[in-house]
Amino acid sequence: MYSCPGCGSQMLFDIPSQQLKCGRCDRMMSIAEADEKEARQAGSSFDVELLTCPTCGAGIHAINTAAASFCSYCGSSVMLEKQEAEYMPPEKVIPFQITREECFEKFRNMLGGSFCADHRLKRNITADSFRGIYVPYHTYSASVKGTATLQGKEEKGNATYVYKTQVKLNHEYEGILHDASREMPDNISEAISVSSEARDKVVPFSPAYLSGFYADMADTDPDLYEPYAKSEAIRKSLEQTLPTLKGDPSSYSTSDLETALTSKAKAEYTGDTLLPVWFMSMRSGKRVLYAVQNAVTGEMWADIPMDISRFALVALGLAAVLYLLFDRFLTLRPEMVMVAAMILAVFAQLAVNGRRARIHDTEMAEAVVKGQTVNVQDRMNKMKRLQKRVNRQKNHGIFRYLGALAAGAATYFIMEFASSLNNVSIYHFGAVALTVLLGIIMFMGDDGGKLPLGSILTFCAMIGGCVLMIMDPFHSADAPVYIITVAIMAGVVLESLQLLRMYNKSCSNALPQFESHNGGEML
Repeated sequence: MYSCPGCGSQMLFDIPSQQLKCGRCDRMMSIAEADEKEARQAGSSFDVELLTCPTCGAGIHAINTAAASFCSYCGSSVMLEKQEAEYMPPEKVIPFQITREECFEKFRNMLGGSFCADHRLKRNITADSFRGIYVPYHTYSASVKGTATLQGKEEKGNATYVYKTQVKLNHEYEGILHDASREMPDNISEAISVSSEARDKVVPFSPAYLSGFYADMADTDPDLYEPYAKSEAIRKSLEQTLPTLKGDPSSYSTSDLETALTSKAKAEYTGDTLLPVWFMSMRSGKRVLYAVQNAVTGEMWADIPMDISRFALVALGLAAVLYLLFDRFLTLRPEMVMVAAMILAVFAQLAVNGRRARIHDTEMAEAVVKGQTVNVQDRMNKMKRLQKRVNRQKNHGIFRYLGALAAGAATYFIMEFASSLNNVSIYHFGAVALTVLLGIIMFMGDDGGKLPLGSILTFCAMIGGCVLMIMDPFHSADAPVYIITVAIMAGVVLESLQLLRMYNKSCSNALPQFESHNGGEML
């Protein structure tokens, strides 16, 4: 779009100088000079080429005629389909401040801090893997004005004092932003959130800033996020109002304050702004990994899965060191080793439950976001209904946990009675308690799906260990105890592998599928 007046080559936006620069003769041109040369009226559209990914449906607008050879959204190495299109620019833009090399260096440092990071990221990702993309944000101005009556409570001795305070509000906020891309994942949007530092660099839009970069296009209704702009104004107003209230600010109910301020809040859409980010995508099987950096503040967020083989080496090395230390300074009895294995099993199951819960919550949130909700309030209400359903499932599960606890206690006393109470051992009690605890934790993490094989194997082996220790059918022989211990550790290994697979899944994203999405625009 911008040709060098000296040699005719294409001029691209140069981040260090914040000007256009010729890639052949290094000639510089200011943004104002470039706009004057093009004589384009502010706010007018211009013709581009729409390149569509046949794999995921994402669209990329390009001014140059060279077709892109891979998709920035799904990471597919495919030639994108080309057609004519028109691009309507936003009102404002924040130019890139951080270079590609600086971004890649920070990414390398992030990977360098983890020996167990997936080796493919270190081997396959280069500086050229990061693409400069402008992400669209809806911009709002909001205000909280009027007189609000607020009620606070304060306890002194046995008395509770209730007092009312009238507060005059006159707060105005400019530049409240919310991402305008329907398919932009919330975790990425939050990771590249706009700070006051970035807002200070907002300038009127010019195509020259985009020369050599990509730009996503807004595809959401600005009215959709006016409630969000109001909530941000209320949050900021609370931060300003609370310190000025009578008495202890903590004596005021935050929910009551928000309710009082809601009727005083107003928001208005003021246009769109493009925020610069460095964006990397890499296919990982049927999923995709992303790394994103705010190209103004330098904040970076990345999907970094673990290399299972490297993690196994670290775990085996640590286990060997611990075994040598224990063997050196402790006399390891077979029962002690088995109870130690049971403790590891309980912690492994807790970790598996935590990761399963995180994946479940993420999938539940994605189901809401991808649903046919038409406004933010509907989406919030739907999330609340889903949360109530989860709470009901947890309440029903409490009876299962109590039943498991009672069954475990009954089993313990029956087995102890059957073996006589002459040789009650702390290991007996510990083994049964840990087994019951593992059973409770397993059912706590039950989200309706199948229990992992490692969890089932571990639980069965621990039950066998309890029978072996209390009933003593082999007359205190060591070999059966060690066999049970090996079975428990085998289950722990399977649980650990399951945990790593779930962690890697949560560190990746489902392949996007867009029916109609305008992706990037390379100028």
